[in-house]
Amino acid sequence: MAKDYPALASAIIEKVGGKDNIVSVAHCVTRLRFVLKDESKANDSDVKKVKGVIDVVHGNGQYQAVIGTDVEDAYDAAVAILGTGMVGGEVTVEKGNRNVFEKFSETISGIFFPFMGAFVAVGMLKAVLVLASSFIDGFSATGAYTILYAGADGFMRFLPFVLAITAAEKFKANRFVALAIVFPLLYPTIVSAQADGIALDFFGIPVTLVSYATSVIPPVIMAWLLAKMEGGLKKVMSKTVFSLFGYMVCIAVLVPVELIAVGPFFQFVGQLVADGILAVYNVAPVVAGMLFGGFWPVLIIFGAHAAFTPIVMNNFSTMGYDWISPLSWGCNFAMAGACLGVFLKTRNKNLKEVAGPNWVTALLAGVTEPAIYSVNLKFKRPFVIACVCSALGAVPIVISGLQRTAFIGVNLVTLPALMSFPGGWAVPITAGIGFIGSAVATYFFGFNDSMIDDPALLEDAE
Repeated sequence: MAKDYPALASAIIEKVGGKDNIVSVAHCVTRLRFVLKDESKANDSDVKKVKGVIDVVHGNGQYQAVIGTDVEDAYDAAVAILGTGMVGGEVTVEKGNRNVFEKFSETISGIFFPFMGAFVAVGMLKAVLVLASSFIDGFSATGAYTILYAGADGFMRFLPFVLAITAAEKFKANRFVALAIVFPLLYPTIVSAQADGIALDFFGIPVTLVSYATSVIPPVIMAWLLAKMEGGLKKVMSKTVFSLFGYMVCIAVLVPVELIAVGPFFQFVGQLVADGILAVYNVAPVVAGMLFGGFWPVLIIFGAHAAFTPIVMNNFSTMGYDWISPLSWGCNFAMAGACLGVFLKTRNKNLKEVAGPNWVTALLAGVTEPAIYSVNLKFKRPFVIACVCSALGAVPIVISGLQRTAFIGVNLVTLPALMSFPGGWAVPITAGIGFIGSAVATYFFGFNDSMIDDPALLEDAE
């Protein structure tokens, strides 16, 4: 039976202190994220009792209700109640209570999460095209391949424009003016000059031209600078003067700043960061890979995994592939396996009903949070086992030197596409270590029904 999303959203809003206590609402893959005026007014235990809520998480200045893969329906229902004025929005309440990492992570989430669905979709399409061209002779030379590949690769190539929009929305700047400022990065004349080695200057100031296709940091920085400049000009200009000249001044000032300073500087910094991380990794790759893979589930709990998104995107931009994110791929399979272990071991009917769909969701869709919060973390040992197997699963990835050339979801369905990457032979081994290892270890060592102390699970149990 379908969930009553308006009732679900209404109940959550009531339990977090009502509409008057909410500053803004957003969502990610599985969580409904609220910024509250006063978190003490939100009752965690009452929110958890709402039918359809898996768990509650506090992090990044947000009050997060874990819903599952149908979170978008709950979000739409919440927006219908709260109004579009509360959509998204920067955390502005009680900033002093958040550390630098929480502020950074929350900002990154706000900029990158809105387009993740499209990002995964085009990555999957690109992988399908690569597989098809491998099995169908001459397919890569057809018009169909060219057209579909344009659809798959175009999003990544013009990613700076996407980031200009989401960053402008995050920093409360005019998104169309942000686009006008970022457009020159990929303007044909600029691109041609860079490719042909033609020197440009701005009133005698030399301009270092670099490739900005797929660049990540420059458009975000420019949206932030626009927000600051826009706010400053509005303070010194009347509304009439600003409407005539304000945004023109912003564009005239920021475009040269972008091409002369910001773009080249952050291109250099991005390459430096990528090279630095790779250099540290090369000292003890297996140990580093295991630590990354083992702690990845912990980062997911706190929502801190989003902080690695710019690094991953920067790798795509500077190297054409990413080698960091594959180290975490064992996590999805490990969380699915641990949840399956609980499902197979328990004789509790209610727990089976919870664990059953969640291990399947983690395995087939790669969405692990329902399995983490409703089962694995609840009983602790399954979560620890999954972390260990996630760490072990990173070893084959390290040995193979896997290069992720497209952003594809990680699950059983996408396994063939993931195997098409350079070094992809390691992927099924990583999946096996994570899924089978966690399922077996959890079944024999990680769970028994005596660990159940949740009244909701014990109610009407077998």
